[in-house]
Amino acid sequence: MKPSPNHIVVLCPDEMRADALRCYGHPAAVTPNIDRLAASGARFERSYVTHTKCTPSRSSFLTGQYPHVGGHRTLDLPVRAGEVNLVRSLRDAGYVTALVGKNHCVDDETLPLTFDYHRRGDGGDRYLEPHENTGMPAGSYYVGRHPGELEDVGDHNSTTVALDWLSQTQAGDPDRPKFLWLNWDAPHPPYRAPVPFLGVTDRDQMPPLLPPAESWSNRLHRRLTDAYGIADMTVAQWREVRGCYLDMCAFVDHEVGRVMDHLKQLGIADETLVVLWSDHGDFAGDYQLPEKWDTAFPDCLVNVPLVMHAPDVIPAKVIDDFIETIDILPTVLDLVGVPVPGGVQGHSYRGVLCGGEPGPRDVVFCQGGQEWELLAKTVGAHDRPRPCEAYLMKQTALESDRTLNLRAKMIRGHRFKYVYRLDDREELYDIEKDPGELCNVASDPAYEDELSSQRLRMMRKLVEAESVFPAQDFLEA
Repeated sequence: MKPSPNHIVVLCPDEMRADALRCYGHPAAVTPNIDRLAASGARFERSYVTHTKCTPSRSSFLTGQYPHVGGHRTLDLPVRAGEVNLVRSLRDAGYVTALVGKNHCVDDETLPLTFDYHRRGDGGDRYLEPHENTGMPAGSYYVGRHPGELEDVGDHNSTTVALDWLSQTQAGDPDRPKFLWLNWDAPHPPYRAPVPFLGVTDRDQMPPLLPPAESWSNRLHRRLTDAYGIADMTVAQWREVRGCYLDMCAFVDHEVGRVMDHLKQLGIADETLVVLWSDHGDFAGDYQLPEKWDTAFPDCLVNVPLVMHAPDVIPAKVIDDFIETIDILPTVLDLVGVPVPGGVQGHSYRGVLCGGEPGPRDVVFCQGGQEWELLAKTVGAHDRPRPCEAYLMKQTALESDRTLNLRAKMIRGHRFKYVYRLDDREELYDIEKDPGELCNVASDPAYEDELSSQRLRMMRKLVEAESVFPAQDFLEA
């Protein structure tokens, strides 16, 4: 057995829910490359994010800390130079590092301190609005056909940039270890897929979508439905939204295949640790909603794919233990023999991956939203450019009711999920009986004892999640 892989490639599609892949059980998903990667590596069945927004979630990935530790609670609060940074640990250990695709993680000062190379493929911000009559309201985020050729798609070009970087660094210094973080925009809305992939998902094979819930989504659903103008969308239209989302996942799968083929062509596939992970999921029509929301925690938003693949190091297996985003890079560092810096809150899962040890977590923890003081500074929908009309509508919903984004916390165990919100609203779901999280039983007398138990577990988790940074190597009495 090899002691450790030499190179690391992190593949990060944006907004990919776990159940959008065939290897995670979706009967209509067209994801043969990811399925192959998962079949020959370790696939985590219960991988959960620490936040349902891009920058806070990616900040957890990079720092190995919960978002609140560094104050990463919205898009405009990325990782700063003085924070724990696990990629910088790799760089300090001699790795050449690259970030290809969107940043969405570190500030301008920290970017060159972390990555030797950063570039994004051309074309990423095109075709965000419908260019033809689809019959869908703008608030659905549905565009449908990407009007360009494959070479016009930003994600495809980002993959090309990443492959060129791998080739150049391998040719220039083949013995130097490499770290590549490749970020794709897809399947993040707007929902649009290039022609080779649009329609590849058999809509007739897709399971039914979840209906609107009678609990967390009552007020949120009403506000978003009004702001987006989607009240009259039919079930068939929502299924098309889901189908297009899955088509985008099929496109991402194609790009994964390009990366894996290139590693083989370079002769480094067997010495490379490949990590496939996403920063959060997407409603994609469930609950008759598009996109995501910061303080909504259904599994379609918080349960994401996580595959780790390293030939002769990680045996092929499916792992049912809970794992959080903050655990990924400590595990990666442990696998490649680089010391984990102080201040990291995540656990290494090397023993779980390679030795069959049990995972350390009985629950996973997620957070979202902002405090009253920050919500009071909410930027007006028309005071800042928005990527497309649907995002303007989303900001309008927040303007109409800022409590929709009031700070909230979630814990999820094997049977129960508990959510506490800063306005004292609580949610409790018996996932064993209600896997779609449609019925909040927090006020059900039959669950009174369980509610008390979940409150105590949340209290303990909040204490566990307190900062351990800055790190100190000694304690003086």
